[in-house]
Amino acid sequence: MEDKMAKISMGLPAEKDNSTIQFTLLITACIQPPVENLKAVFRSDAQIRLNDYITALRFWLGYREEKITNIIFIENSGYDLKELKQIAGNENKFNRTIEFIQFIASPIPTGLHYGYAELEILDTAFTLSKTIGQTDFFIKVTGRLYFPTLSKLLKKVSIKNRILIDFKDFKFFNIQKHYAVTTLIIIRNDFYRDILFGAKTKMEPVNGNHFETCYYNILKPLSGNKDIITRFPFNVNPVGYGAHLDVNYGSFNKRFANVVRKILRIVYPKFKI
Repeated sequence: MEDKMAKISMGLPAEKDNSTIQFTLLITACIQPPVENLKAVFRSDAQIRLNDYITALRFWLGYREEKITNIIFIENSGYDLKELKQIAGNENKFNRTIEFIQFIASPIPTGLHYGYAELEILDTAFTLSKTIGQTDFFIKVTGRLYFPTLSKLLKKVSIKNRILIDFKDFKFFNIQKHYAVTTLIIIRNDFYRDILFGAKTKMEPVNGNHFETCYYNILKPLSGNKDIITRFPFNVNPVGYGAHLDVNYGSFNKRFANVVRKILRIVYPKFKI
């Protein structure tokens, strides 16, 4: 713990002003999940998934946010990216630097969830990208989703922040949840390098076999640091469909849950539901 906290306290770019912070938008993608993962992914058809990624990419290409200077699209199934690259070339409204990275995912170890592959995506992006180091932070977004109110959250980011992530962390009678929401994360580059790089090796078959629980287990002991934000100050709701259960984030149930969370963030912010 002391070693981790020592790393966190190092390398603060104090000369930077919050108004000059720049972000890379890191879009993670798996267009054609491997056969062994299909049982865990309800939204598994490659064409449907490709259409999801196209919709989200078009949204981000047209998203007016001057702090987002770079976009990285990284894909791990080897599916042909020609259509996505054409869209990026033709619809880059704000002339952002756009980088495509592609590799083939490693086999997922027995007992671990397919989130292992997404953690591998992040490490690969951090290793291979020619552009991610040009900005102070990167914004990890699940590639099939988009977040219309992201700009509102970016206004809250300080250069001192290490990470902004939304925890589900509560116990209410017999109901409890303890995990990190990983569809949207804002991470300072040096924090990722020092603390989160290689997180997939910390996944455990029982209590940490998902991306969400792995990050929770790493970050929870560090959450006493005021620059490690584990609760967004307001809802930043996604648009699109979740792959795991094919959930429509715009459904009545999801919208109702978001209203409840919005109220609780105001009246009882420590209750991370």
